[in-house]
Amino acid sequence: MRFIFLFLLTFFVFTYGEVNNVLIESDSVERDKDDVITAKGNVVITYFDKVLKSDVVIYDTKNKKITLPQKFYIKTKTFEGTGSKGWFSIEDDEGEIFDYEGTVDGVYSVRGKYLKKVKDTYYFTDGEFSSCPFNQYDWNIKAKSGKLKENDKLQAYNMTFRFCRIPIFYTPYFSYPTIDRKSGLLQPIIGQDTYNTFVYKQPIFFVINDSSDITITTDYRNKQGFGLSTEYRKLFDKGVYLNSQIDLFKEKSNGSWWQNRDKTPITNRWRVRLDTNYSPFNNWQIYTKIDIPSDKYFFEDFYNFSFLKYTAFTQSYITARTGTKDYLLETNLNYFYDLTAPNNKQTLQKLPEIRFYWKERQFFNLPVFYDFLSESTYFYRQEGTSGLRFDNILRLSNYTYFGSILNNIELSPRLTLYLNTKNQNTIDTRFLIPIKNTTQTTFIKTYPNFNHIIIPQISFEYISKVNQSNLPIYDRNDRINEKEDIDLTLYNILNFKNDYFLRWKLSQGYSFLDHYYIGDTKYNSKTKPLENSIFLNIKGYILDSILYYDWDKRNISRTVSSASIPIYKYATYSVSYIEDKGDTQQNKQISNALSINYLNYSFNGYILTNLQQKYTQRKMFTFNWNRGCWSLSLGYLDDYNITTQKHYKTIYVMINILDIHYKFPFVRN
Repeated sequence: MRFIFLFLLTFFVFTYGEVNNVLIESDSVERDKDDVITAKGNVVITYFDKVLKSDVVIYDTKNKKITLPQKFYIKTKTFEGTGSKGWFSIEDDEGEIFDYEGTVDGVYSVRGKYLKKVKDTYYFTDGEFSSCPFNQYDWNIKAKSGKLKENDKLQAYNMTFRFCRIPIFYTPYFSYPTIDRKSGLLQPIIGQDTYNTFVYKQPIFFVINDSSDITITTDYRNKQGFGLSTEYRKLFDKGVYLNSQIDLFKEKSNGSWWQNRDKTPITNRWRVRLDTNYSPFNNWQIYTKIDIPSDKYFFEDFYNFSFLKYTAFTQSYITARTGTKDYLLETNLNYFYDLTAPNNKQTLQKLPEIRFYWKERQFFNLPVFYDFLSESTYFYRQEGTSGLRFDNILRLSNYTYFGSILNNIELSPRLTLYLNTKNQNTIDTRFLIPIKNTTQTTFIKTYPNFNHIIIPQISFEYISKVNQSNLPIYDRNDRINEKEDIDLTLYNILNFKNDYFLRWKLSQGYSFLDHYYIGDTKYNSKTKPLENSIFLNIKGYILDSILYYDWDKRNISRTVSSASIPIYKYATYSVSYIEDKGDTQQNKQISNALSINYLNYSFNGYILTNLQQKYTQRKMFTFNWNRGCWSLSLGYLDDYNITTQKHYKTIYVMINILDIHYKFPFVRN
């Protein structure tokens, strides 16, 4: 709001007998003996991108005073409007305007009876402000009097907020900052959640200096209790920052949310967060993150209105990185807090982990490229195994053209060493030889309206079989399944000149062993599933589908499909379907979504159904009425957790009349 009244006639720079960079057009121009210039009749004064129009403009060259005795029109970069009369003194930086009305930044409407400027302060009477045109009269703010000081604050007296001409709110005094960052109250949050019928959060923003600030938020919940959140932000330099937050909450008593839990109710609950990035040494970048809650139910109880309630773990780490054009080096201390287990004693930690990567380069002048990755990790559990793992991979690759045929072969010998995993001075080893070769060619056929691209491809992948049963298991890298697979793939791609697109992929694989793997799941067959994948985008119709056909079972073992269908020009219907027919676990889900946009109304609906267990997992509906200068939103969310058999329901009504933005010290991408 600070720029509402900053549109006075400060752009005229006159000197005796001439006008610098100012173009004056009028029917007549007169100069009297006192060097007062009077322009009359269709006066148009242009100064760069600023324009002033009136029937009479008077300029006193001695006193450097501009007088507008009649109605005038003014347009600048930020303001466009009119006034009945006014004057402005260039030397004294003072002026007055009467009966002004216009728009600021093409968005905000302003008007008033009187406006006076004295240095950097503006005084006004009967001022009105709105983001709606005044002839629309959806809402407006009117103050009997007030003043605005640049880079300080706006003070208004006897202020009334009117909605559809009806007075809704009155205050004898109102203050608003006219700078981007100023201490004060932020927008409160009032509503309900799963456990409380009334929730009130009030954030208070404090500016410490140009590079740091703090937000303190009080959190009252009528059934849970009272909490306090403190968030501190500091910007040291470009890309060097500190974010810290401490949440404290005092629960009233043992609430219903503690029923059927494997933990004694906690009265004092908290969460500590830290996020920072700094460079203490040349070419080193260090990232630190800490996120630890008081208990594993913290997210479910305090963020049950959002999907954060499904947080499975938090991660805290200190990561340091450096590199040159030849290599990258990273060290990492990583701590996981498992929120799905009764305690954290069995959770795997990596303290520390060191990665060294020698970047890809050509091997002498041969058509061979190589790179090298080494990972050294100390694994630790409070209860369980621990030890050191040294994993080293050397990758050799060659790209060769035989006419129009491209062949790529990769050889990646891998040596892994395990130290002190069973007892002191014990060393276990594993050596693998993965090989992958891919051969493909491309055919292009050109037609009047599209190009047809055909890419046949054959690939062979081999991983040597070694005995890994006696090795410790820290993560999936400790079990690399043997493989002798050949895959035949055919791509058909249609590129249309009108941006229509179609891609069809068929792939069939075979194993020279008696089995194959998809992920970590083993299938006892030589024939891999047939993969059929289609993606198309034609006239707004979008289809993305992938399915696997099991030749042994003679059925579709897995499908993931989605389609988007336009309905006239106002609506879009979308459906997604997922089905797995695994030997140990099956899954079947379908989601339906509808989006409608008509004039300034919009509706979005979404339903996710678990067909396998026959229940509705999520329902979301939103309705929005956008009037341009204000909007009304209605929302409904019903999220069901079948594990805890809890419904998390949220209903909200939001009226957005005036956006209030505070500029924090930094914005990170």
